[in-house]
Amino acid sequence: MALIPQVQDWAERCNLAVRTVRQGVVMDVVYSVGRAACSILMLTVTFSACGGGSQDRYSNPVEERAVLAVLEQYYSDFSSRDWEAYASHFWPGADLTTVWQPAGEHQDRVIATTIDDFISQVPQGPGSREIFEERMIEAHIRIFNNLAQAWVRYGTRFGDPGEVAEWEGVDAFALLKHDGSWRIASLVFSSEGS
Repeated sequence: MALIPQVQDWAERCNLAVRTVRQGVVMDVVYSVGRAACSILMLTVTFSACGGGSQDRYSNPVEERAVLAVLEQYYSDFSSRDWEAYASHFWPGADLTTVWQPAGEHQDRVIATTIDDFISQVPQGPGSREIFEERMIEAHIRIFNNLAQAWVRYGTRFGDPGEVAEWEGVDAFALLKHDGSWRIASLVFSSEGS
């Protein structure tokens, strides 16, 4: 069986180290330590190269699928403008943050709001036009215990029949799992041209 180049390189280095140690004064001790270290190194490199070694500590496929399902439902509820269902995706006290230029102001600023305040303002935003749809294009999810981070690229359609604007952006979610439920603790978002 041929070794992959990285393993072959480490095998050659270990054999060289062991041959060099044999010529040393404390040959037996150093030889044993050198050979053991090379064996451990070889196993580590071999398992890593084969994908069976170190596992990504921020990867949990079962929980990633659970978070993805929560996010898919989040976008569905957002697009259908079911504000009660939309709000249920957030933990109490969760915040939404973006950079925005409010009407009448001359420059943009950071806007942080609670989910309740956001929903109270939807008549001026997503609720102001006949057509509103926000869909997930792709998601990158990281999990650690009961904490999830998700970067989602989204696409939006907004407007009236015959006059629909489309754009993309990124939603950066921080989610927490408690009592078996994944919910959003924080959402920071930005769209094209922001």
